[in-house]
Amino acid sequence: MVASKRKTVFVAMSGGVDSSVSALLLKQMGFDVVGVTMLLYNPNKGAGRSCCSVYDISDAEAVARKIKIPFYVMDMREEFKKFVIDNFISEYLNARTPSPCVHCNNFIKFDLFLKKAEKIGADYIATGHYAVKLIEGTDFVVGVAKDKKKDQSYFLFGLTSEQLKKIIFPVGNMTKSLVRKVAAEYELPTAVKPDSQDLCFTEGKDWKEIIRACVGKEKPGYIVDEKGKIIGKHAGYFFFTVGQRRGLEIKLRAGTPLYVTEVDKDKNLIKVGDKESLIIYEFVVKDVIFPSDIIREKFRKGIKVVARVRYTHSGTPAFVRLMENGEVYVKFEEGYGPVVPGQACVFYSGQSVLGGGFISYTFPRRSINPQYDDQKL
Repeated sequence: MVASKRKTVFVAMSGGVDSSVSALLLKQMGFDVVGVTMLLYNPNKGAGRSCCSVYDISDAEAVARKIKIPFYVMDMREEFKKFVIDNFISEYLNARTPSPCVHCNNFIKFDLFLKKAEKIGADYIATGHYAVKLIEGTDFVVGVAKDKKKDQSYFLFGLTSEQLKKIIFPVGNMTKSLVRKVAAEYELPTAVKPDSQDLCFTEGKDWKEIIRACVGKEKPGYIVDEKGKIIGKHAGYFFFTVGQRRGLEIKLRAGTPLYVTEVDKDKNLIKVGDKESLIIYEFVVKDVIFPSDIIREKFRKGIKVVARVRYTHSGTPAFVRLMENGEVYVKFEEGYGPVVPGQACVFYSGQSVLGGGFISYTFPRRSINPQYDDQKL
């Protein structure tokens, strides 16, 4: 992309190498670049490094000085608590597994930040996400990045065509190794900085500590097998997620690993079974976002897509249809599991993201591939 008439772009600088190189590249393209780090939570003193910590703010500011662009900190702690942290806690307390990075993108980075940036003069915003913009008919959609190992399109399903008109992903067509090479060549302070692996607001701690602090005390209950037999105890249903294997204090069957198959909030029960019991063919997705009305109509008629139900899931071919209540019915061609309530389900067609939402509930597993049933719709 070549800038014209000195367009202004606000770059969300996380303090990592990807957003640092994004700011550098945009300046080289001729944009008026403004670096912005969002202050998202109150960090603890002496905490380890994680995305958006006080250390990252310092790193982002150092990069801005190096490439000679203005730099500001935008206080979004109140919004982040409301849309991300509170949701994170609420989901676990409601026996669901949250998707905090998706909520941060949907509500903070590409909604509130975009609106605030436009209000104070930005023509565009940019981030260091590994994703690209593609044209689907007459609309913009998120596309898979060149570096498939770093691709973050799964986390960006909530972006609409209208939003994408104002968003730039400078490193989407680059590999991670090339990004680091550019950063080193221009001696950016973040050139060799490791990627963040933890949830930012947990600051390297176990997420269960956040839930435990909110609940105030543990809520002991039982772990049961598929026949309802008690085989162990737990400290609270809100510490478990479907598909979990570790952390189960149970009497293991000889040679048969057991996984969480259901989290029952009302009975405070954790149900477990073998790996096969996690396989799902049909489920429902709620709070669905489509890039455009045209794509929404395609779902209303029913189409085939590749559905990804977790970031590490390469995708499974599926038939999907938008139901009258706004939810999307999904039927896999082949069973896959786990399919975890609360996690994002993202719909792909080739390299294009056609939208996505959050897994609401699954249908009981069938012994054979289910036939499509219009009565469900």
